[in-house]
Amino acid sequence: MGLNSKTIQECKKGRRRAIRVFYEDSASWMLGVAMRYVSDRNEAMSLVNLSLLTALEKLKEFDENRIEKIEAWLKTILVRKTIDYMRKEKLINEREIQNEMAEAETPYHDGESNTRKEELRGMINKLNPSSKAVFNLYAIEGYKHAEIAEMLGISIGTSKWHLSDARKKLQSMLTVLDQEKIAK
Repeated sequence: MGLNSKTIQECKKGRRRAIRVFYEDSASWMLGVAMRYVSDRNEAMSLVNLSLLTALEKLKEFDENRIEKIEAWLKTILVRKTIDYMRKEKLINEREIQNEMAEAETPYHDGESNTRKEELRGMINKLNPSSKAVFNLYAIEGYKHAEIAEMLGISIGTSKWHLSDARKKLQSMLTVLDQEKIAK
């Protein structure tokens, strides 16, 4: 059957088979997106399930003739649910962010690396939750700092600082990794 406009129409009618197809075609890639923000697989899967439930509830608002936009629509729902979760769990805290900003004033130096995706994903997961969220939203999802600031309830300057901090820390981790590879 696959995820297509007919599947969306059937989901709107509450057909279980179509809902199962909708879930199966979306859950795995959405889990990958959620894992960029939340390291715990169970929490990430809960966010995927919550997002898919929300999407099914709001599906009547989605124009099935624009099926090519369904992934972007689902991704937006997932990112917003994830940010709400992070805010609720106090993973993003403005005061902590400001304290971190005061402690770290080192400039970031751009550099390239040929590190594989898994290594980079592991490094991103080592970032503090706020920097990780900003980095993912900016560098991977393509949001602008103004949008990130609004979503996370922080200032644009704080968003920029987190991106710089994440890049600096990732660059440092990449340097260590490169040195370890050279030493081998």
